[in-house]
Amino acid sequence: MNRWKKNVAIILTVAVTTGMTIACGNSSETASTAESSPQAAAADGGQENKGTGDVYELDFYAWSNPENLTPLLESFNADYAGKYNLVYQKLADAATLTINTALASGEKIDVMTQASHTDLRQRADDGVYLGLKQFFDKEGWEYGEKLGTAIEETQNIDGDYYSVPYCNNINMVFFNKKMFDEAGLEYPQSGWTWEDFRETAIKLTSGSGADKVYGAMLDTAGNNGDNYWDLIARQKLGNNAYYNDDLTASTFGSDEMRESLQFFVDMTFKDQCIVPVDEITALQYYSDPVGMAGLYNGKYAMWVAPVYGCLYLKSSYGEIPEGTDIGMVDMPTPDGGQTITTCYSSTASIPANVENPEAAWELLKYICIDRADLFAGPKAMHPAVEFDNEEDKRAFNEIIFSEKPGLDYDMAMDTMMKDRVLVSKDCTIKQGYVAIQEGLENIMTLVFSGEMGVEEALSKLQQSVDEAITADLAK
Repeated sequence: MNRWKKNVAIILTVAVTTGMTIACGNSSETASTAESSPQAAAADGGQENKGTGDVYELDFYAWSNPENLTPLLESFNADYAGKYNLVYQKLADAATLTINTALASGEKIDVMTQASHTDLRQRADDGVYLGLKQFFDKEGWEYGEKLGTAIEETQNIDGDYYSVPYCNNINMVFFNKKMFDEAGLEYPQSGWTWEDFRETAIKLTSGSGADKVYGAMLDTAGNNGDNYWDLIARQKLGNNAYYNDDLTASTFGSDEMRESLQFFVDMTFKDQCIVPVDEITALQYYSDPVGMAGLYNGKYAMWVAPVYGCLYLKSSYGEIPEGTDIGMVDMPTPDGGQTITTCYSSTASIPANVENPEAAWELLKYICIDRADLFAGPKAMHPAVEFDNEEDKRAFNEIIFSEKPGLDYDMAMDTMMKDRVLVSKDCTIKQGYVAIQEGLENIMTLVFSGEMGVEEALSKLQQSVDEAITADLAK
């Protein structure tokens, strides 16, 4: 029996009885009002962080709903009975201040999670986290072989690794099958192109004003968005797409960036077939539960989102209309060739001042590698660890897609079992990255509100970012 399969039943049971919330992306898990402090009560009802006898207590900090951690705590404590006792300490949220406050509090922390890779890099530079390559070396593992090339290239900080991702959120296109049926259109298939996506979106767009139905919704830009305007460029440029090969300049002046931005600007203003940024902001479609609701309520026919988007088909997130039928397909590609899909992760780290590094590593390894099904799985997140075989891959996908009312389970499973090249949106490069974040937030908002053209926007981005890169490298 494979390592995931034997726990599918217990995980699904917890998923059915518990309203689950997500830990990555734009819909961070929400804390209950009774658990609003950075160091909230442990999942066992306020157990103090003290060991008993020879049993060493491990403290795991995250912002997940405590009920979702029940299978993880029970399994870990059973597997390490008499040696370790795992206690969950719930953070209020994944905000930088919340996590930094916890790390500086003096409280015992064995493993800390985070969603921001900018924060991860800063904490690594400040000596807050322990380098993890030493543990991979002792295990006889290569980081890239265990977690994939995309993750290795974006987690590598000066030859070491200060975190292990517990999830790898792979972007997909969810679509409303009923809307395709009513329009007489065939369902999209893996290997479709961005031109196919555009033509389909145009055909599925209708109406005007408050009654307008869009062909697609994706967070092209904005303060709360995912900046999906660069998807085509990322597919062509690969990991760390904003930087040239030697990381000394930006790529915002490249043909790939220009092509990608122009494509989505045209879909917004010329075709008017994707939800404009002002509507995304006003209607909060950038929030994943709201994004899925917009899809199954027929506000748009296609929605670009991570795999975990299927989680929001659960009734705990809202009433699902009878007859809801949601399909899922791989992201379009520039040329219809091999599927190239963007992804991003959230990570777990060990504080540098940890009392027992070996024990902390056992916990980190358990959460992110050995038993990813117990932390990522219940939240419908794809794990970061590479699957050992097709059986493990299928078993984990069953955890993700089972018990999601309105989802075409067979289609989702078939899609997820396909091979694809992953390109990570994560970035731990330091030089110029603050300027990139500021530029994307300010300049791209102007572009997608019609106040700035493509050439001017990319020129401004290139100039400001290149100047920042040069200045940072000179320090």
